[in-house]
Amino acid sequence: MSSKTSKVGVVGAGNVGANVANALVLLHKCVTVVLFDRTLSKAEGQAWDIEDTIPLLKEMEITPSNQYEDLADSDVIVVTVGVQYKQGQTRLDMLSDNAQIIRSTMKELDRVAPNSIILIVSNPVDILTRIAMDSSTRVENLIFGSGTVLDTARLRYQLGKRLNVAKLDVHVYVIAEHGDSEFVVWSSAFIGGTPLAEFPIPQGAMLEQIQEEYAELTRKRGYNISERKGNTSYGISTVVCQLVDTILRDEKQIFPVSARADSNYGVGNQVVLGLPCIIGSQGIERQLLLPRNAHEQSLLEESATKLNEAYNSLHN
Repeated sequence: MSSKTSKVGVVGAGNVGANVANALVLLHKCVTVVLFDRTLSKAEGQAWDIEDTIPLLKEMEITPSNQYEDLADSDVIVVTVGVQYKQGQTRLDMLSDNAQIIRSTMKELDRVAPNSIILIVSNPVDILTRIAMDSSTRVENLIFGSGTVLDTARLRYQLGKRLNVAKLDVHVYVIAEHGDSEFVVWSSAFIGGTPLAEFPIPQGAMLEQIQEEYAELTRKRGYNISERKGNTSYGISTVVCQLVDTILRDEKQIFPVSARADSNYGVGNQVVLGLPCIIGSQGIERQLLLPRNAHEQSLLEESATKLNEAYNSLHN
């Protein structure tokens, strides 16, 4: 796989899909982008608008389509299709409608692009990734979701600002559901090589207060943005670009993506949730076992139970 000949498909030309396609072009993460939507005119409008930026950037190609066949030979296909988020909804509220959309989409992608890596972005991302895995004939490591990558990035950035250190030196993960039951694994948080518990924090602040404040800020950030502008798109589109880049360059970077939990996590081996994995040219190349204390294990089990119940509700 080479970024010099790379092709990325984006399924869905709505807010997120169009922003993903635009970010791929702006950041020149591949050579060809195919923007697919069932409504060709919608795909055309978004693709043509994005194409107008190319004369001012590096040469590449963006193609609108309503034919799944145009996604054949894609290195990565990003799935953003789903019903529109309505204010006041949780991500789980969108499940039943989106589940059927994902099943039918995966059937078509298996037909035209059986070897492509599939990145699920549609919400609720963890359950829809599980449905995509269950619906697909491709090997499971080629399917994963965007998980808690954005949540983790939000936390690292905001916590770094508070502690006055670069975000790259903040090593902490948000894991489990991309949603209300997500949590921060504070027990394995490091600033540089120093455990967070031993790091000098701003005068007048208490570590527990900081942890509570930033866990809450991270959990509510997406909802707060959606309340004000109707959706979130810029952050997630940049996350997708990073994941695509990691795949195309085979960089083996670690991201907390939606994946089936390793049995050593103690939540069964069927539930899909955000956990740190090594991402490369084969998709998920390895899942890492993140150290956690008893409280964090309990939170992980609660999140897994919630996601399992929501998944099982589709079959009742």
